[in-house]
Order: sequence, then C-alpha cells, then structure tokens
Amino acid sequence: MNSHTKILERALHLHVPARAATAAAMLMLAAGASAQCAATDVYAAPYSATTGDLPMGAATGDLNNDGFIDVVTANNFGHSASILYGNGDGTLQAAIDIDAVEPGSIETVGVLQAGIADFNGDGWNDIALGVQSPDLGNVGIGILINDGAGGFSGPPTYYAFSTQLRGLEIADMTGDGELDIIYANRDDDTLNIVPGFGDGTFDDEIFIDFPGGPVGVALADYNNDGHLDVAAPMVFSNEILIAIGDSNGNLTELNRFSADGPEGIAVGDINGDGFEDLAIPFLNGDSVEYFLGNGDGTFGAKQTINTGASSLPIAIALGDANHDGFDDIHAGLFIANAVQVLLSNGDGTFQAGENFPVGARPRHFTFGDLDGNGNDDLVAANGATSGTVTVLLNACTGAEPCLADTNGDGMVSPADFSAWVAQFNSNGPLCDQNNDGMCSPADFSAWVANYNAGCN
Repeated sequence: MNSHTKILERALHLHVPARAATAAAMLMLAAGASAQCAATDVYAAPYSATTGDLPMGAATGDLNNDGFIDVVTANNFGHSASILYGNGDGTLQAAIDIDAVEPGSIETVGVLQAGIADFNGDGWNDIALGVQSPDLGNVGIGILINDGAGGFSGPPTYYAFSTQLRGLEIADMTGDGELDIIYANRDDDTLNIVPGFGDGTFDDEIFIDFPGGPVGVALADYNNDGHLDVAAPMVFSNEILIAIGDSNGNLTELNRFSADGPEGIAVGDINGDGFEDLAIPFLNGDSVEYFLGNGDGTFGAKQTINTGASSLPIAIALGDANHDGFDDIHAGLFIANAVQVLLSNGDGTFQAGENFPVGARPRHFTFGDLDGNGNDDLVAANGATSGTVTVLLNACTGAEPCLADTNGDGMVSPADFSAWVAQFNSNGPLCDQNNDGMCSPADFSAWVANYNAGCN
C-alpha cells in the first residue's frame, strides 16, 4: 500500500481494497487532457456545391446580413469569384459568379485569393480578391463593394499591382483604424501592404523587401508586444520568416528558421500555452511540419508528421475540431481528395490522423459556422477544373460533465485526487461521483473509475 492510499484511508476513515489501492497508485502517476470527441467523430458527411472552375481560395462571412454565413471562392480558371449564400443549415444556395473582367473581354485573369470584410464602414461586408493577369499588367487586389442589400456586381475595382500574388489577409496594419490588405509577392520577394482609407478605396501599396520567395501570410502577435506580426513561408530559401510589426505599417525581420518546401502556412495555439504556433504543408515530403512558439517571436525545433504515401498535402489550417481548447491540424491531401485531421494532445504532440473526404484536389481551407450551432465548420475549396466547394459540418457535440475533474481545470490529473478528498471532507457537491445524490465512501471507487475513463 503506497503513501497516497494511506492518506486516503486517514482522510476518509475507510479501508481501501487492494484493487482500488492499485488503481489509486496508478492514477497518481498519470495525467491527461480532456478529449471532447474521437477523431472519427469530429466532422459529418461532406456536402458539396458547384463553383466556378478551379477555385484556389475561399472566404466565409455574412454578405447579406441575414445572420447566416456565406462563402466566396476565388476561381482561377473561371476568371471569377463565386458567391454562395448560406441557408443557415450548412447548405449553400446556387453560386452567383462575378466576372473579374468586363464580360466579353479578351484578357486572361486568374483569381487566386478571396477575403471578406467591411471596407467602407457601412455595416455590409465587402469582398477582396487576389487576382493575376499578364494581360492587365499583373493586377493584384480587386475590391467588390456590397450594394447595401447583399448584392455585388463586377468587375472589381483594382488598386494594387504585382507579379505573383500569394496569400491574402485583412487587418489594420498601419494603425489608423482602417482595414488594410497584406499579401505575399513571391517573384518580387516582397510583402505588400495595401492601406485602406475606410471608404472602400485604397492607397498605393507599400512594398517591403524580404528575399526568399514569400508564398503566404499568417498574421498574429508572435512576440506579444500588442502589434500584429507576419509569418511568411519562403519557398525559394526553404525558411519561415518572422517579421515584427509596429503601429505604422512597418515590418522588420526578426528571424528565419528552416522549413521544408513551405507552400502555405497556418497559425494557432497547438499546446494551449497562449503563444502562437505555426504549421506548414511539406508537399514533396508527404508530411506536415509544425513549430511551437516561445512567445517572443522565436520558435522551437521543427517537428514532422507523415500524412501518408503520395498524399501530397498542399492546404493547411489550424482549428479546434474537438472543442478541447487546443488547435488541431487540418491538412489537405491533394491526391487522396481528403482533409487529414490531426487532433492535438495539448502537449505539442498529435493523435494519428483521420481522413475525411472532400472534393477533388483540395487547395484551400477556411472555417465558419455554417449551420449556426456555435461550432466552426470546415470549408474546402477544391481546385479541380470542374470546381466545387465542400462543407464539413462539425459534428463534435461536446462531452458529458467530467466528474473526475474535481478542481475544474479542464484536465484529469493527480491534482484532482486532493480536490476530491477536500470535497469529501466538506460534503461538497463534487464528492458525488456515482450520481446517487449522496457523498459517501462509495464515491471513491466511482471517482477512480471516472478518472480512468478520463473526459470524453
């Protein structure tokens, strides 16, 4: 009999059977974070809707102010943006395509990125598109202003010009309270900021040199100074760049660290320490790589997870699929036509991946609550020539109360042992582990069973 069992006997004035004593000894050595649902249960069966040809990007937001989340896709071969208004139940209405150039024009336009925000402050969300066209002088950012009734007409108004636009994010980068657009320009080795005036128009863009071929943008406060910073995958130099922002639109390189063939990037908190972490897809390595943030703009060593032979992960996103407070990896498998979900264990490691089918050639992921139940659903832009967008509704309904978590920290751990003893001695409500309405010695065995079962 170990010392913990003797303490329990003295505290409860009862004899602990040998079997229970063994369990008590084992549980004092173990600790685990709660898991809200199994990996196989996080998403429901896929729902797909038709878009313009070869959607490369997608964004979610309420465009017509009906309280339902809508979807916009950026269609590379379709030379258009598709607007799919949400029905509020996870389904989408038929796509409305907005041409990126005047109808009948001979210009070739590829629409690669999409974003949704209210650029003119009228309370209606507008649309930003990342567009490329050698015929139009390498157009960069196109803006579609909402007509005030949830409708849009094209073509967009163009404000920025680039040669190889990758990634598009919307935030106040210049500190004037107005929304700006930031994107990566691979061929010019720059991160470009397009300052917004707040009336739906934009100023000349700011070019900031960062050699190495930036192909994406992930915005977050990486050094916890209160200003947005940028993490950018550098495809030519095989690095991730961290550039620190200030309140005036300046970006200053802080550091770089090695990453293999980064073609995209996602930011989130994988291990629940409050610091931003990063994940990238390694297309040619059939794997994803992730880096745990230290909270000062630096990151821990690269960690790699294999996604399966010939899986070709190309899309990447971080989001809490199972509602346990830790962000999970979502990797788009280009050949398998699936999203592989890797649930975080909360300690910087991950469970085995679970594949969920989406459409052909997933290229981009975003999240939004399309069925209005308070949980983020996954939206995949599927980059096959015949375009579709796939919605995976989050099916993780949460957990029953975790009775063994008697100290209420969201985990079952050895600390709950002392907390339960305190509940017993004070006849507290959490003493009742077998739901018989009483606090009695029988609740010790029930607590051991609840502990071993964990939170599910």
